[in-house]
Amino acid sequence: MSRKPLSESEFVLLITRHQAAIYAYTLTILPDRVAAQDILQETNIVLCRKLAEFEPGTNFKAWAFRIAYWQTMAHLKRVQRAGMVTLEPEVLDLVALEAEEQLGDFEDRHLALKSCLQKLPAGDASILLAHYQRGESLAEISGRLGRTRDALKQVLLRIRRTLRTCIERQLAGEART
Repeated sequence: MSRKPLSESEFVLLITRHQAAIYAYTLTILPDRVAAQDILQETNIVLCRKLAEFEPGTNFKAWAFRIAYWQTMAHLKRVQRAGMVTLEPEVLDLVALEAEEQLGDFEDRHLALKSCLQKLPAGDASILLAHYQRGESLAEISGRLGRTRDALKQVLLRIRRTLRTCIERQLAGEART
């Protein structure tokens, strides 16, 4: 008994839900943000073209990761032809396999992170956004806040620990429900 194919809106929901995970997966194999963004777009195009091949009810993320893997390999072949050095295919395969395993609960962790970020005091959230989203250096932030660079490092360490603990608690709570 075959299932009916995905509707366009169901497909859009799936592809949108998994964009961050596909990008993270690609970035793990190829740690070049610009190239990973390009590969993500190429992967999206292939996913759209191959929509009819996707079997509803199976693991969309695994299917998308496979396509992202092949798009990444195609990119690396183009890079090699241009004379740039890349890792051996066997090493890339191991990295890709590890990335797929590590990103298995990516969406759950991402949602937990969003929730935990909202619970942070405004000052802590502001420091995180300045450093990680806007790319401000520790020197810039510490100068603006009137703190030493070392003190700011300690603040960031504390914030990251707080977020990690919050995420783990949320994920453990979800596992119990």
